[in-house]
Amino acid sequence: MGIVKDYFQYRIKAKSRHGIHSPFVYELVEKYLYQDIDSSISKPIEEIRKALLKDAKSIEFEDLGAGSKKVKAAQPRVKELAKNSLKPKKYAKLIGQIAQYIKARNIVELGTSLGTTSLYISRLNPSAKLYTLEGSPAVAQIAQEQFDKLNAQNIELIVGNFDTELPKLLAQQSPDLIFIDGNHTYEATMRYFEMALKAMKTKGIFIFDDINWSDGMKQAWTEIKKHPKVNISMDFFYLGVVSINPDFSKEDFVIRY
Repeated sequence: MGIVKDYFQYRIKAKSRHGIHSPFVYELVEKYLYQDIDSSISKPIEEIRKALLKDAKSIEFEDLGAGSKKVKAAQPRVKELAKNSLKPKKYAKLIGQIAQYIKARNIVELGTSLGTTSLYISRLNPSAKLYTLEGSPAVAQIAQEQFDKLNAQNIELIVGNFDTELPKLLAQQSPDLIFIDGNHTYEATMRYFEMALKAMKTKGIFIFDDINWSDGMKQAWTEIKKHPKVNISMDFFYLGVVSINPDFSKEDFVIRY
């Protein structure tokens, strides 16, 4: 009931493009948010989603953090994992479109899951490199199978604990966009944010999943918005987006989506 109340409050506060005065945010909303994508991009991914939602085989599931979804079995069936963890097309394409908008070249995703969001990011940004990290080897194997089906050569899948693998990656790559969708605790979210912020150049985008999932995630989102290096924040209820750009004034937006 708590999240229903939060969503109701979000709908009251949320603005359409007509209530947005920031040129950066207005252009994002106008050109991308309410525009669908070509079916040649989405249809193959949605076919993969359908197949995963029907896959009855069991896997050894290793959750290395506080997952945001309701996967409780140690050996869930793939279709159960897909039902509870795959991001809807609407939000998966949004992440890919934000990367498009800023012309991201290096993208980091924390939490591959079964790979459908990764594929949206990949196919919408064919000239970018996507580094996606997954803690569970069994889940990563299934995700890689999906990447291979669509010949997604611009995706590099890294398997292991985020706390071990992310510092290694950030020592070699400076991301333009980082999507944090794993280990949904206040402590981990803040840790990954600070870690990636040090590696990011002067401009970049962070996207956070499940910002209203728990009190801890709400606290993390509130503190991130107030961070001195954060200029613009965009609240889409299920996703939170912040821009690191010293050229922008400090502004917070709640956007109807």
